[in-house]
Formats: sequence, structure tokens, C-alpha cells
Amino acid sequence: MSKSKYDELKSYLPQVFTSIFDVDIFLKAVGNQADAVNRDTFQMRDNLFIHTSDEETILRWEKFLGIPYDITKTFEDRQKLIVSYFSRGKIGAKEIKDIVKVFTISPVRVSFNNSKITVEIMRDNTDTFILTDCYMILRKKLPAHLDFDIKILSTLETNVFYGVFLTTYKEEMIN
Repeated sequence: MSKSKYDELKSYLPQVFTSIFDVDIFLKAVGNQADAVNRDTFQMRDNLFIHTSDEETILRWEKFLGIPYDITKTFEDRQKLIVSYFSRGKIGAKEIKDIVKVFTISPVRVSFNNSKITVEIMRDNTDTFILTDCYMILRKKLPAHLDFDIKILSTLETNVFYGVFLTTYKEEMIN
């Protein structure tokens, strides 16, 4: 652990001065102030980057971007949502994949057919993400005249019995 600024300041003085009560009190006061400046300076630097910012900064970003506060989302999910607002320029398959990658590490396929964009996300049972946030960002980024679907393809298998047939459910369509 790093030394406090009080210890650092004290180390610069000859031993004869550090034993004086008034000098010691002065060094503690200045050391505490220097520690606070150091801490606040590093926090200010961290707040310039969304992934290292604190709760207060994330709340300010959400307010600025018009994102309603949702107590059920984790801090990391809220950061990811804010980051996804900053994709710019033309929107193509690569940009759509980049937006989806903010929310999930699962493989993504994008296809375009008859003015309809289809986003397929291949998920496994360890992948969790907030689909509504992903949908909201894509809806804002994609041109309004294009329709789009998000398909969640899951490797999870659930056996369902209908009469004598065994059926496996593997796909979910979100419109």
C-alpha cells in the first residue's frame, strides 16, 4: 500500500523537525488535504471513462441520455448500456454486432432480407444479458423504415412430451 502524504511529507524533513508537536500537527493537516486531492484527482480521471466511473457519474450519464433508472440492473449493466449509446456513423452488420457485443459475449449473426434485419444471438446457459436494453439501443440506431427481429438461439434443451413424441425447444423470436 502506498504511504500517506503525511508520511511522505514527514520523510522530507530532518528528524529534529518531526519531533516538534506543531510541525507534526501541520504535516498531518497538509497530508490529509494532499491525500484528499490525490484521491479526488484519480477519481476525476476515472470518471472520464465509463467503465471506470463511479455511481454518481453513471447516474449523471443516465439522466443526460434519458435512460430511466432501473434498480434491478447491476452497475456493470448500466455501464454497458451507456457505452452502447456511443456507436456512430453508418449502421451495418459489423456495427450491429458491435452493439450486441456490448451486452453479450455470445456469437452474433446479422442478415438483411426484404427490408428486414434479423439478428441471431447464439446463447449458452452461462450467458445472461438484458435483452430489453439491447433492443432499445438497436431500435434507436437502426433506420425507422427497416423492420428487425432478434432471434435468441439457445443451446439449452428442454424436453417436452406431446403424446408419444419428444420435442426439443431451441429458438425464441423477439419482435
